[in-house]
Amino acid sequence: MSDDALPRATDRLVLRRFAAGDLAPFQSYRRDSEVGRYQGWSTMDDAGAAAFIARMAVAQIGVPGEWFQIAVAEKSTGVLVGDIGIGLDPNRTGVAEIGFSMAPAAQRRGMGSEAVMAALALLFAWADVEIIEGITDARNMPSIRLLERVGMRLDRMQETLCKGELCTEHVYSLTRGQCQKHVAPLASNNPR
Repeated sequence: MSDDALPRATDRLVLRRFAAGDLAPFQSYRRDSEVGRYQGWSTMDDAGAAAFIARMAVAQIGVPGEWFQIAVAEKSTGVLVGDIGIGLDPNRTGVAEIGFSMAPAAQRRGMGSEAVMAALALLFAWADVEIIEGITDARNMPSIRLLERVGMRLDRMQETLCKGELCTEHVYSLTRGQCQKHVAPLASNNPR
């Protein structure tokens, strides 16, 4: 994926690289137990979070086998309200995975859907991707509803360990062909 894929604007949000000023809002929502309840990541101390932000600020986008986190900021204020992870599967050509975390203040306002739709459009426009998967804990109903809202379809269920607990994951997917009616208008969005 080209490094000039970011920033990418939507009506209310900007998907961009992380910046040093994102540390406080990042730590605020990433330390929230409800935000992290079904996530694969763990909280970090400030030094670890600052190092993560610095790494993502310059990381190459779309390297197979390496996750890249995209900062999601409110367009009007520039304040970080979430992040979206993208990962290209190194073992399955043309397959990517997407994950998302949103600050509580950004939830139930459609911002998560808006950000995920923009990220889906970004992946289909800038990467050689044919299928994007979203994997969520079966108990995470807000995440399930978001994935369905953006046009993803339930493909399969699988058992896994999450934070030491046996759980069922729902694997949703969206193909390039299926995305046309959901995210095609965003794919041509001028990111500047």
